Amino acid sequence: MKRKIFISLIALVILLLSQYKILLTGYANFFTIDNPTLGVNAPILILAGGAATRVPKALELYEKGYGNKLLLTSERPLNSKVAHLFPTNEQIAKRISQELNIQAELEVVPSLKGGATSTLDEAHDLLAFCSKEKIKHLIIVTDSFHTRRALYAFNKIFMGSGIKVEASAALNEIYNEENWWRSDKGIASYLLEPIKFVVYMLSNKNVTFVKND
Repeated sequence: MKRKIFISLIALVILLLSQYKILLTGYANFFTIDNPTLGVNAPILILAGGAATRVPKALELYEKGYGNKLLLTSERPLNSKVAHLFPTNEQIAKRISQELNIQAELEVVPSLKGGATSTLDEAHDLLAFCSKEKIKHLIIVTDSFHTRRALYAFNKIFMGSGIKVEASAALNEIYNEENWWRSDKGIASYLLEPIKFVVYMLSNKNVTFVKND
């Protein structure tokens, strides 16, 4: 009996190893949500942390008619003494816009606490901004692996506000859902994401120990 169980376990392990690509891809696909609605004329929010992928995606959505303007969050600098030496999110977005020859209205959302340090921070900032501007629909743009957690955070903070939030997934040229385990950046992104998601499930405060990404 024990021998049969052992053989069955070995067979199961071999089967799982032979199907690792399907399993790892399915795991990664869980974290991706891409559901923006065309023509809603809503602001498109670019979450901080990945301008090289998120800004071009937001500009693409804007050009295709998904939204009426681009919003940027205010991110807290890692070192305020030298922050002036580095371009701001707004400056980067303007340069990318010029490079891609897509002119869009850009607006920076004020921070409630001197700069966001997490996606939850950004959600709190946007709730205050949307309430003040009477915005009822918002499209957030972030990297694919981050879309489910970002949408969860915004829906959690926006609960009861009557504001609809959708997400759009930005791709990169290094890894995606089908090959993330082949690069260090992909492994770091997808293996840390479940931990960060659990933290967000346990709190709706402006957490400071999970950075923007």
